[in-house]
Amino acid sequence: MTLMEYREANSKDDLDRWARTLGVRVHIVDETWDCVYFQADAEYPDGTHLRCRYRYVLPQRLALRRRERTFVVGFSHTVDGATCCHVRPIIVGLSAESEAAAMSQAVIYASALVELQRRPVCGASAANLSPYVITRATNWKP
Repeated sequence: MTLMEYREANSKDDLDRWARTLGVRVHIVDETWDCVYFQADAEYPDGTHLRCRYRYVLPQRLALRRRERTFVVGFSHTVDGATCCHVRPIIVGLSAESEAAAMSQAVIYASALVELQRRPVCGASAANLSPYVITRATNWKP
């Protein structure tokens, strides 16, 4: 039986120190428009897995700008005669100059993310996904 130990870091510096001590790297595991989640994983010789996470809350001004750059993208595809749907929030980069460019960027990022996360489960791939909703998160109604 493998044990898993979890730890919440009090700061990014705390997480970095913990990771350096164990010789592992810190990486971003998730982000929303208002937070970024950092994580480091390690393993003791006895097989015990260690995980340390830190949730960085973005300053309000930056969070609100990121919220304005967040799109909700919904895809569907057919699996064994049934429709399978996937919805992802995507924060587009500031390089998108127009609304159309930002939406196109969101679709590309979202299709890659869905393929990466769901292909082994339902066969979702960028080639078989059809977008059915692309809208700013501030306008989205579930």
